Amino acid sequence: MQNKRAEMILAGILLVGILACFIFKPAPTQEAPVIQAQPVEPKITPEPEPEPVQQKAKAEPEEPKEADEVVQGDASVSAEPIEEPGEEPVVEVEPPKDPALALIETVDAPEDKVRVLCNLAGTLAEAGEMDRAAIILVHAKVIIETLKTDAERAPALTYLVGALIKIDQTDEAKNILKSALAAVSAIENTEEKVAVLADITGAMKEVGDSAQAKEVLAQSLVLARQIQEQSQAVLNQSLKLADQLADNAEKAEALKAIALAMAQPGDPRQAEDAFVQALTFATQIPEPDKKAAALEDVASAFTRSEPGAAFAQLQFSIGWMYYEGKNLPRDPALAARWYRKAAEHGHPQAQVNLGVMYTEGQGVPSNNAEAFNLFSQAAEQGHAEGQTALVMMLALGQTGDPDFIQATKWFTLAASAGDDAAKQAQAELSKKMTPSQVAEGQKLAQAWADSQKVEE
Repeated sequence: MQNKRAEMILAGILLVGILACFIFKPAPTQEAPVIQAQPVEPKITPEPEPEPVQQKAKAEPEEPKEADEVVQGDASVSAEPIEEPGEEPVVEVEPPKDPALALIETVDAPEDKVRVLCNLAGTLAEAGEMDRAAIILVHAKVIIETLKTDAERAPALTYLVGALIKIDQTDEAKNILKSALAAVSAIENTEEKVAVLADITGAMKEVGDSAQAKEVLAQSLVLARQIQEQSQAVLNQSLKLADQLADNAEKAEALKAIALAMAQPGDPRQAEDAFVQALTFATQIPEPDKKAAALEDVASAFTRSEPGAAFAQLQFSIGWMYYEGKNLPRDPALAARWYRKAAEHGHPQAQVNLGVMYTEGQGVPSNNAEAFNLFSQAAEQGHAEGQTALVMMLALGQTGDPDFIQATKWFTLAASAGDDAAKQAQAELSKKMTPSQVAEGQKLAQAWADSQKVEE
């Protein structure tokens, strides 16, 4: 009887243990309803098989605990998943990001990102980190592929050229530069093409490679010629439009503006022709005051230091009209002013006429030294009238002691040019000279003539 009692007690203890296993089973990893555990008293029965114990979840929802905790009995248990025994949590670790790629994330424009990456690659290459520089350039190439327009691609490709040269990939650099220049050529808008080429030129400063610079220079010259041809075509059309203007003053003003545009940096000869036309129309203005103002305006706009013969001739003609009072009111002062413009541009007859005005004091103060200088300029150009005028001053000693030898030199040259007055004056002058002086003067004349042939 005592052994039987002991067996019953042992069976009860086992039953309690089994019930505890069901009640305190670990929570599953997925979120599950909270089970309220109730204390269970052990039953001692003759039968060893335990009866299943079922617990009902509370029907009413409980207020959430702070930090998503659930209450089990009187203890606070975290709702975080419980790891199964033997399993390690899987943690995804991002690979470390290159600081260079993190740097360009702050740059907005794609072409600027390319520039930053290429500059960094070049710096790394100079520091000897060629492999890392090459990797960074791969990212730059990827960005370049996303650029949609030639205007964006051309400068970006040029930055890549500079970086490739620094990592000793010159062959690829040459091919990339060709692609960049091809992109420039494909741009239709001239202004945009000029702007892009300017960006490329700026990028080439960082490249520092003369061979690549020559390629860009050649492209620049081609573009310059294209722009010049286009601008000249437009200006030629403008000339036709200006010719349709009825008012000569308006026509002269329009032609002056066209000539200025042609002179920078167009065809100097064509620009001069336009100026000549402008001055010609200005001389046809009927009102004297307006005519004089238009002539002065057009002529002062022409700033070339050495205009051609047509322009200088027209300046001389205006001076002559003022001097003679033909088509313009007689005004010796204005005549001298226009003669001076032509004389400064090498017009020999203007030099002679202005020199005469200096000897006579017409429109300018009397000044023999200035007259002698002007006559000398005309004489050195082979102008017979200038040579004769110079001889008279030399023979008469108007600027110092008479110089018969120099006078004979210029008389001989003027006579050989067909000046009959010079021949007669030379005959009279030789009477006052010794044969050796005459021979010396003629020798100087021959030497001067020979020098002119050499120059030709």
